[in-house]
Amino acid sequence: MARFTEKGSVEDYILTELQKKGWSFVPAIELDRDSYDEPLLVRNLIRKVRDVNETALTDDDINNVLKNLKFKACTQEGVKAILNYLKEGVSIKLEKERVIERVRLFDFEDIKNNEFIITRQAHYVNGELHKILDIVLYVNGIPLVNIECKNPASFSEDWTNAYNDIKAYEEAIPELYKYIQIGAAVAETARYFPIVPWQKEDIRTEEWKTDDTKNPLDALLQMLAGETLLDIIRNFIFYRIEFGKATKVITRYMQYRAVNRIFRRVIDNLEGKNEKKKGLIWHWQGSGKTLEMIFAAYKLYHHRSLENPSVFLIVDRTELEEQLGREFNALDITKPDVISSIHGLRQVLKHDGYKGKRGIMMTLIHKFRPEELAEVDREMK
Repeated sequence: MARFTEKGSVEDYILTELQKKGWSFVPAIELDRDSYDEPLLVRNLIRKVRDVNETALTDDDINNVLKNLKFKACTQEGVKAILNYLKEGVSIKLEKERVIERVRLFDFEDIKNNEFIITRQAHYVNGELHKILDIVLYVNGIPLVNIECKNPASFSEDWTNAYNDIKAYEEAIPELYKYIQIGAAVAETARYFPIVPWQKEDIRTEEWKTDDTKNPLDALLQMLAGETLLDIIRNFIFYRIEFGKATKVITRYMQYRAVNRIFRRVIDNLEGKNEKKKGLIWHWQGSGKTLEMIFAAYKLYHHRSLENPSVFLIVDRTELEEQLGREFNALDITKPDVISSIHGLRQVLKHDGYKGKRGIMMTLIHKFRPEELAEVDREMK
């Protein structure tokens, strides 16, 4: 990475580069906050919630959204609920229409319709505990990322010290970290990880990588560009039960790259921009292919333009089918329908006048034996 001789120069570099990527720097003292014990930029959030939702929201509607966010406890279930709010919006009963509607916190379609604020040396208070964080990234007034930095030239500290600072802050200021989803520890390298306040050890950290730089800090900053960050929040980070314990899973760089190439291939084909309908992705053992399939299915299924598609996950061994099923069950995510027989597959394909059943389906490739599907093919013609 670039040669830095002190912690401050690392922070300066991060602020400068993220501003080039569309983030607006606001000094901590100028943040629109009423007190240090409120982690949200409430007035920023109110303004942007009105902007990103098509429905006209009353003051009571906005207050109900804020109550849902603020009153969620800093527990595993509360953190899980907050993550779902970030992804899907907050469900409330509208004051005028008296109907239930999801109020979105972000505009995932028009990225420029969001507000991206970066600050440094921000103060946060919890009772008598007072902490000052190096860098915090807010989107629409909601803190989503915490970057802690150490002197990369130091012989006594490295990125693990920055990581340990974040883990200590999680415990000291839980109200802040029920919103923050990604931590980044920067020193001689730059590593990121999901924020899991109750998990004290065994948090997996990763380096982001790109094709155009070998500098781990520059690669991390590409990951934190506004569009990429919101894509990760929506489609690539999930609450997970692993070996009976709750945690979170976040994408690795090669999973993110592969999933978005799959997604783009599908969208471009449907829009007539590309005639290609297939592709091949090669990954090494242990790279997370199972999660990659789930990320791809989730993003395709939940994208507005596809309007409830049929997504098939097809594997060639029962062991892989079982592995995929276990991973789906571990995640806080819509579970797939398992097609366990040729008859079941035929029913899925014939559903709704041969339009096919909508949703995410999982099956073995053997269910597609040509001789056993010939009758379905004839019927569809």
